[in-house]
Amino acid sequence: MNSSPINRPEKIAPVGTTNRSSRRSANRSASSHHGRSGLAPIICALVLVIALVGASCSSGKPKAARVPDSTTTTTLSPYVTTIANVKGRTIEVLENDPTGASSTTTADPNAPASTLPPIPRSSLNSAGVKKTDAGFEFSNPTYFRNPLVFDVIEKQGDWVKVLIPVRPNHTVGWVTASEVALTTTDYRFELDLSKFHLTVFKGAEVFVETDVVIGRPNTPTPVGRFYMLEKIKQNDPNGVYGTWIFATNGYSETLDTFNGGLPVIAFHGTNQPQLIGTQSSNGCVRMPNEIADKLAEVIPAGTPIDIVDGAGAATSPL
Repeated sequence: MNSSPINRPEKIAPVGTTNRSSRRSANRSASSHHGRSGLAPIICALVLVIALVGASCSSGKPKAARVPDSTTTTTLSPYVTTIANVKGRTIEVLENDPTGASSTTTADPNAPASTLPPIPRSSLNSAGVKKTDAGFEFSNPTYFRNPLVFDVIEKQGDWVKVLIPVRPNHTVGWVTASEVALTTTDYRFELDLSKFHLTVFKGAEVFVETDVVIGRPNTPTPVGRFYMLEKIKQNDPNGVYGTWIFATNGYSETLDTFNGGLPVIAFHGTNQPQLIGTQSSNGCVRMPNEIADKLAEVIPAGTPIDIVDGAGAATSPL
């Protein structure tokens, strides 16, 4: 915990911005779901499961704009998101606001409250993060050997308020500013569940858009503000996860554990493109492999994701 004097909160870049675009009508065809299980770490049935023992993958890191150190407020584009890149091998994230300011502990107060136990907790630690008395301790790099990042909510003097990968979803914490390097991105995801449609923006312009598979009614894709935690390239492009997995900081709101691991929500490719436009997953979002490949080339870890609730989605047999 930093012992430097506490300064007044200083607003910086917002964590993404909502901007609607026209979307294509989704394919409502119903089909069956396929999954797979295995030894830890387990990635099963479109829920990315991070288990407690090892294996690793890595992916390339796109270049991102550096945010200069400054004690003055900097006005950035409304489409820019600030990313906190962890410097050390570990980082402590405080659960309660150390600045003394009146501050919420969630980035999305309108999102549905979780009814499941928190992750991590004293009896269940996730790979790379554990619960502490003051909040959380994260390891860097991640379990999959990628640099650890958080999305920035605001800079508060010697502290940075960040969105973190724990449950309840949308939980925020505080890290000392000296322990992170700030960069920015103007990419962002917007997923409209009611239309099965994902739009990825670069600034105000549409970069790519596609119809997708979303979660079944009993294992829905959670709504609210998230971010892309890391990219994981798949060795088998014809596998169930296609060419790339884009793991998010979010967890399933209906599954506590899955086959001995943790039910992390992810966007990824697919070997069943015929299911596009249906509710066929355990909460993750499937996209065509060619779209996953295009995104993997440019989007950095920390890219914000807005998932909008919808109704009237086509269902497939369980």
